[in-house]
Amino acid sequence: MQTIPSWLFCWQWIAAVLTLGASAASAMPVIIALTLATGRRGNARLSAIGAHTLARYAAGLAFLGPLLAVGGVLALLAGVRGSQHMLDGISPWMPAMLPYSTSVIAWLAGITCLLGYLVADKTTTSQPRAEKDYWQPGQIGVRVGLALLAALCFFMAQVLPNWPFSGLPQGLTMADVALTVLSSTLHEYFTALAPAGSVALLVLSLKTASGSASLAPDDEQRAARWCALWAMVGFIPRCIDRWGLVIGISLRSGPLPQGVAEQALGLVPTTLAIACWVALFALRAPRKLYWLNTLGLSLLVLGASYPFIVMLGR
Repeated sequence: MQTIPSWLFCWQWIAAVLTLGASAASAMPVIIALTLATGRRGNARLSAIGAHTLARYAAGLAFLGPLLAVGGVLALLAGVRGSQHMLDGISPWMPAMLPYSTSVIAWLAGITCLLGYLVADKTTTSQPRAEKDYWQPGQIGVRVGLALLAALCFFMAQVLPNWPFSGLPQGLTMADVALTVLSSTLHEYFTALAPAGSVALLVLSLKTASGSASLAPDDEQRAARWCALWAMVGFIPRCIDRWGLVIGISLRSGPLPQGVAEQALGLVPTTLAIACWVALFALRAPRKLYWLNTLGLSLLVLGASYPFIVMLGR
């Protein structure tokens, strides 16, 4: 039975789905930096075009991060204090509010880095030569640096909400807290590569369908497989870990603990999404199979919605 207000339930559901977009934006600077770094002879112009396109979409999607952070804390305050008094005596610099306010600042800093990347990308001296299509020494250093700085800011935006600004938990040192928070956030950040690669592939398919991306078939195939690679690898460690836990529990003697079957069902959409991206990466007709990426994204939305669907059924 539902024990939370309907508006809060709806907000949490919407936020869970929108978090996929924020996660995609947070990991996309890593793909941008690696895309530039792999722009060897013959691929420099392709990597420059792809990285620039990803930077534009990442900057737009990244605004979901601060919006979700602000919306989350307002929903929390409204649920605890009521809508009329939720901001009474509240300051963004209070220790209890610092996880949210610093996270918003980190998101905005990352967006600024991406906007700086786009400004730097407009300079003609930073473009590869059309007749030779390779990077000159020093051409991509600033852009790679800005992309990595944006990735660091977005990573910190996910670390800060879990940081104990109000004081260390009893019995733990700062080193213990830092190790726990950073390791868990790093694991979550790696999984963000999956929606990032999938969104990148969606952008490629839309631009190809509209004719705005005039890529040669080989270049399109190379770009599609590159995006599918990151979409594929992002969720593999998490799926292996969680499926191993579910299977291990299922093999024990005695009755299954409550919730194991629901946890297994919740893993199915993510596992099927990985299968879609594996097929896109392995097969050599990406334009005919772009629908698999749309299916994979839909399965991610279903996976994010699954806990709320279960709650509705109770």
